[in-house]
This record gives sequence, C-alpha cells and structure tokens, in this order.
Amino acid sequence: MKNSHQLKSEKKLFLIVLSVMVVIVNAFTFYISFSNARTNIELVTSRVVRLITKDTQNNRSMASDLSSMLQLPDSMLKKNMGIDSKKFAGTVNERLSDSEIPAWKADIDDAHRKKFTILRSFWRNFSDANKSQFTTYYTDGDTGYYYVFNTEKAIEIQGANPHFRLSGYIETTSSLLRSNRGYVVPELFYSNVYQDAISKLPTITIGSPVVIKDFIGQGSRMSGIIAIDYTRDDLASLFRDAFNELNISNSGYDIRIHSLKGNDIDMNIFPDNGSWLDFNLGDIKLVNGFCLSTRVSFTELLRIKLAGFLFANIIMLFFFIVFMRSHRRIELMMDKLTTDSLTEALSREGGKIVTENIPNSRNTILVAMDLNDFKTINDTWGHHAGDEALIFFAQYLLESVRQGDHLIRMGGDEFVLLLQNTTIAQAQQMMAKRVAELSCFPFENTTLPLSFSYGISELTHGFTESYKRADEELYEMKKQRKSQMEELQPAV
Repeated sequence: MKNSHQLKSEKKLFLIVLSVMVVIVNAFTFYISFSNARTNIELVTSRVVRLITKDTQNNRSMASDLSSMLQLPDSMLKKNMGIDSKKFAGTVNERLSDSEIPAWKADIDDAHRKKFTILRSFWRNFSDANKSQFTTYYTDGDTGYYYVFNTEKAIEIQGANPHFRLSGYIETTSSLLRSNRGYVVPELFYSNVYQDAISKLPTITIGSPVVIKDFIGQGSRMSGIIAIDYTRDDLASLFRDAFNELNISNSGYDIRIHSLKGNDIDMNIFPDNGSWLDFNLGDIKLVNGFCLSTRVSFTELLRIKLAGFLFANIIMLFFFIVFMRSHRRIELMMDKLTTDSLTEALSREGGKIVTENIPNSRNTILVAMDLNDFKTINDTWGHHAGDEALIFFAQYLLESVRQGDHLIRMGGDEFVLLLQNTTIAQAQQMMAKRVAELSCFPFENTTLPLSFSYGISELTHGFTESYKRADEELYEMKKQRKSQMEELQPAV
C-alpha cells in the first residue's frame, strides 16, 4: 500500500511534469504565433515597398524624360511644349495671360525660371496614373527655391532639411558620371530620418537624379533630383491600408523606421501602439536606404493564436483537475485507513507510516499510555460510556501536542504519543502535568472518573523495541498505582 509520503511524491512529480508540459506547449504555441506575426509584418511591408518602389520607378522615368527636355534648345521647347523661354526672362510683370504666369517670385534667376516653367509643363502632361499621391518636387540644392509638382509652385527653402543639402550627393554622383562617361545609372538619393521644416513631422526623402548628358564631351552632370517626401503620417497611412488589405489588426505592432545614414530622429509609425510587454520581430528592409525595426505586443501574440492558447491550456487544466480529483480520492481513502474513526488519532497503520518516516535527527520520544479501570467503565456504564471516555481522552491529549507530534491509537484503550525534538526529562514533566490535570470526563448528566498510566522511552533503533520498553514502564506505573489503591483500602 502507498503511504502518504509516496502520494505526496507522486503529486509533486505530476505537478512538475504538468508544469513543464504547460511551459513547452505554450512556448510552442507562442513560437507559432511569433512566426505568424513576423510573416504578417513582412507581408504588410512588402505591400508598402511595392507602392514606394512604384513611386520611385515613376520618378526615375520622370527624371529621365525631364533630363532630355532640359537639354532641348529654346526653339524645340517652343515647338514641342509651347514654351517661349524669352517671355520668362527679366521680370514677371510683362503682359502675359494668367495661365502663362508661373507661380513664383521675381527674384528667381532666369535659368531656374526657365527650368521651373519646363517642370510645370512637363508635370501637366505627365500621366496621372504615374503621379505619386505624396509631395513630389524638384530641387537642385543650389537655389533658394524648390519646385513642388503637386501645387505647381516654387517654394522658398526653409529650415535645414537634408534633401536641400545636396552638394555632397551631387559631387559624388557627378564624379561617378564623369569617370564612367555617363554610362552608369546613379544611385538614388536617400535622406536620414529628419523633422520636416513645414509639417514638423518625422520624414524620409527618396530622390531620383536628373542627369544632363553631354553627348559632345561624352560626359554627364547632375541637374538635381526629383524627390518624394514621406512623412510619418504618410507612411502610417500606407501601412494601415496594407494591414486592412490583409485583414490584420495593426494595434499590436510597433514599427519604427531608421536610415542607413544614421543620425535619425525617432519615427514611430504607430505611436499609440505602446505595450507593457512586447517582443522584437527583427529588422526588415524597407528600401535600400531604410529599414524597419518591428515589435509585437504580447496581447497581439495571444490574439493571433488565441484558439491554440486556449485549447492547449484547457487540455492541461483538464488533466490537472482529473489528477487532483483522483489524488484527492486516494488521500481520503488513505485518511480513512490511517486515521482512527472514533478518536481522530492515527490508526495503527497510520502510526506505522509515521514511525517509518521519522528522521533519526528528530530526537523523538515515545510515550505509551493506557486508561486506568477502562474495563470497569465499560462494565458499569456500558460501551457507549467507554467510547466517550476514549474520545475525551484523545481530544485531551491532542490539545496539548505540538505541530509535528503524533497521537496513535494502538487498539482498545492503548495509545502512543510521539513527541519530536524533545528530551525524556521534558516528556516526563509534560506527562506528569497531564496526569495531574485529568480526573474525570463528562458523560450524559454526570462525570465519571478517568485517569491513565504511561511509560516513556526514546525512539531509537525501532518502534517495536522502543514501544516494548515504554510499555514495561507503563505497567510498572500501573502496579504502583494498584499498590497505592490497595493501601488506601480500609482493613476488613
């Protein structure tokens, strides 16, 4: 038969195994959810990249066409585009129709006035399908203005946006063009993440170079760039649309953009998606000059595989409940076997289990006890009175024992008290006090006399030997009591 310690060991082992299983199953489900989150952000990013790439390709095409137009002589400009460059030399106060007057100021020099006029005409003839929805403009970095295609205005440069400081990019690209005699496709211009001077939002810029080819000298030079600004709000709109197209909630994702140039300001695409606990999904390439740092919240990971998490943990909970109920039934059965149903002391079997598992280091004292004149109580008042005497006596002793001490009913009116971490002298003092304090017990409407004898020994090499020594001392005490009682009897 299993004892209580074996049951406790089995319970502990089961709980450890179940805990490990819960951790493994949840970790596996978490990994799948994490992988799905990573896939989601890659799919979303690919859609955003496709839109930005389309803008970039259109700008490259526009820059190529524009570079050709900027090289046309005045006669060809007038013939092909209806632009009379002579009208835009000098002041803008000449008598021109409103439709012919460009939307820029008189302090722009003639060369840029001509260039901006060509840009305006070119943009009007450009296909709407190839025009970006975001701010598109031309700048050459050496004038105080840049030309915005969307509004057809030349705007004075304000602040220190990095795409207006093109000297390094222009020099590097021009040097590359010269060394390759123009037979090379120059790299796009990528800014760092900066605060736009107008919108005051974190912004990135991607520019396509406008290259003026010199066929006579077999060389080429940079004219400027056609650039698109993507503010944080612009990119948030692109990402939000991509999430919606894929039917994915963006609430649990944290997306930040940084450039390869460094020296960026913070650009958090969804600044309201903060979480108390999130996990790094890694860096994802946006376009050549920019990367995404992505994270996902713990709640989003739960939501992605909510059914999996619930199913796995419900199964684990089911096994836990089944085991605990089964284990509880076994414990109740063990309690019935190890506990005396009348007195609530340990039964003889329960006492055996206890004594087998008491460490030798506990300094355990064994006290054997026996009620005096118990047979007289049974014969005179009946077995019901005897049961009440046993119950009262057991409760009387249990009230005085400490945690870790044990009371065992050996059978009939014989009991054993195991006192741990106690000396024989301390046990003698305690039992003498208990004997002195017990004189009777209540029965029905009266009280009946009740006393007991005891014997003490140290639990050393085995219960049987120690119990025998204590039992011998107990009967010696009974003999002494009997002798005393006989001496008190009057002579006949």
